[in-house]
Amino acid sequence: MVAKKARPKTVRGETLEMKSPCGKIFVTMNDNPDTGDLMEIFVRFGKSGTCASLVANALTMITSYGLRSGMEVADAIKGLIGHGCHKAPVFDEDGQIMSCVDAIGKAIRIHADLVPEEEAQDIHAEAQEGGQ
Repeated sequence: MVAKKARPKTVRGETLEMKSPCGKIFVTMNDNPDTGDLMEIFVRFGKSGTCASLVANALTMITSYGLRSGMEVADAIKGLIGHGCHKAPVFDEDGQIMSCVDAIGKAIRIHADLVPEEEAQDIHAEAQEGGQ
């Protein structure tokens, strides 16, 4: 296991407002100033004190720990996106959001400027076809 890297005193990042079946959530992502890599995530619900808020907070804490210990951002995204819950999905300009966990994963994907896995596969396939 790789040891968790110390947190610098000052970091920069961004906060995205995301829709979720639980209402608005605000996902803050901070980057390591030395490497530019995503290093920590925080989440705040429009309504605090809910069970979902507690679970999301714990989830982002352990995800941050993983990122600071060498986990790839793509692996964090893959582990979060696609999970649904008992509430009906909501939609935004990027498509369907099935849960708060799904919204957090999609916020990370936006912050990291990564395309959805399906789109990445299509791009890769097109590149292979063009090279033949």
